[in-house]
Amino acid sequence: MKLQITTFSFFIVVLHFLCSHAHVHDSSTASAGFSLDLIHRESSPLSPFYNPSATHSQRLKNAILRSNSRLRHIQSKCSNRSRSPGSVESYIRYDSGEYLMKLVIGTPPVETLGIADTGSDLTWIQCKPCKKCFQHKNPLFDLRASSSYKTLKCTSKQCKAIQDFPTPCTREHNKCQYRVAYGDGSYSNGHLATETLTFGETSIKKIAFGCGHDNQGIFSNSTSGIIGLGGGPLSLITQLDETIQGKFSYCLVSILKNESSTISFGKQAEASSFKAVSTPLFPTPAQTYYYIYLEKVIIGNKTFEVPSEEPGEHIQTGNMVLDSGTTLTYLPGGKFYDGIFSTLKESMGVETIDDPDGNFKFCYKTNSDIKVPLVAFQFKDATIKIPQSSAFVEVDVGMTCFTAVPSGMSIFGNIMQENFLISFDLQKNVVSFQATDCSKKS
Repeated sequence: MKLQITTFSFFIVVLHFLCSHAHVHDSSTASAGFSLDLIHRESSPLSPFYNPSATHSQRLKNAILRSNSRLRHIQSKCSNRSRSPGSVESYIRYDSGEYLMKLVIGTPPVETLGIADTGSDLTWIQCKPCKKCFQHKNPLFDLRASSSYKTLKCTSKQCKAIQDFPTPCTREHNKCQYRVAYGDGSYSNGHLATETLTFGETSIKKIAFGCGHDNQGIFSNSTSGIIGLGGGPLSLITQLDETIQGKFSYCLVSILKNESSTISFGKQAEASSFKAVSTPLFPTPAQTYYYIYLEKVIIGNKTFEVPSEEPGEHIQTGNMVLDSGTTLTYLPGGKFYDGIFSTLKESMGVETIDDPDGNFKFCYKTNSDIKVPLVAFQFKDATIKIPQSSAFVEVDVGMTCFTAVPSGMSIFGNIMQENFLISFDLQKNVVSFQATDCSKKS
């Protein structure tokens, strides 16, 4: 999975252009960074999806269904499968994200709620006037009421950055169009435009986003679109690069707690150099995703090396996606996972039981007296110990399961990311992990 020089050069040119076209209204506040709530869709009371009567098991099962759907999406997007022209994304359910963010957009500012997604680039929301729109509790964003709204032209660099293939445009009116298509049949069509986004006291002008005028499918009436936090040229992170210096972080509280997590940008996103360990981020053709390299999984005193075609110093591409929107952790199957399974069973002295839903591979009857072995992931240049509460979760009454399962693709999921400050520095191309109690807001 080598990165083509032509593709990378195009990305650097577009990145420079997009960053230079975003302007900060309050530079003093922006230089200090800013933080926002990262709202788990089912566990946080701030979420419109929150159901206080739902059990932990019900919430977890819903999250796992979305996780498996998201796995299929990432597998398909990272493969060489061809996509139809005009499609920004495909093979994903619209509702597969786990976290929500409030987005304040326009002049005067209007608050809306979107799915925060490190696996998507383009940010889009429903806009008025709307040819076809799904029902939405809050008023649609009215572009005509905002003095800072501007539709982008077909010839703009942002429009060309939507995909490597020609973007469909209304040539007569020279307005850039986008189309986002999802695997469940849902879609969003509209115009690519720029607007002012406000984060706390910081306003940033000329951020490119999709203004959806034709949106149909299995959409929730509680959210208005997607907030793209991926690594591609049109993502919110990339467009904010000049303001946040390529730095953002998140700290996820346990799914067992009815609390919101935190996402931070700029200086507020920095991890402690003394307490954190860092591993490189690897470039890939699918620029959206954040790839790291998993070398080994450690269970107790046994080590399992991840099968690799690029050993040692010759590593040029990552082999694991770091993704906040995937609940479970997915590891290589076959002998690799079989060894982990056998070691867990032997060291814990348990009889495994079958998960009736078939989502987990290593499960046992819940017993507080069982001694759980060390579980650690050794990435390139960094080893992190996975907390017991993240490695083993009671998924149903009386049944506890290991939250890593075998798959054809490796993804480091959000349960195992809980209670780590995960800090990205995209200018240095590294991500850092710092063990933290994420329920304690700084």
